[in-house]
Amino acid sequence: MKVLKKILIVLLVIAVILTAVFFAGRYGWKLGGFRACQGAGITSVEVNGNSVHITGFYPGSFPEGFCGYYAKEQDGTLYVGFRFSAVFGFFETGNFDITIPVKGVISEVVLKTSMNETVLWNTQAGFLSQSEQYGVYVKLERNDVYSVSMTVTSDNEIVEDTNDEA
Repeated sequence: MKVLKKILIVLLVIAVILTAVFFAGRYGWKLGGFRACQGAGITSVEVNGNSVHITGFYPGSFPEGFCGYYAKEQDGTLYVGFRFSAVFGFFETGNFDITIPVKGVISEVVLKTSMNETVLWNTQAGFLSQSEQYGVYVKLERNDVYSVSMTVTSDNEIVEDTNDEA
């Protein structure tokens, strides 16, 4: 009987520890504020009177699940950061669609990480597309393909890149 009781206590302690690790990984990052936030691919930003609606995705190639966001409103600017986790990539995707309640009038929305700040939206220009910031990785897997040529046209310039390496 004493052995069964000890085994039960050990299993209960292990379950509590695993649960604590899970919740620390899922929600504990918010204690770090913007220092724990990562960059994200933003597809749209809509600012209404009392909320800001943001949709986006995890820009990496390995699937990482969306853990949440951290937001701070200061002097008409909404600073927002996002967190993704490889552990939770198996349970959910990196796509997100969030609505952040705000108290005052927002004139600018800024994506803030531990390393930099990027303006996503402002009252003059509206949504500022971030798609030009992400590169394209091409892996040649067939033997009959020996190069890749790519042309990108934006409002400001035309960029061409050809790789003739075998």
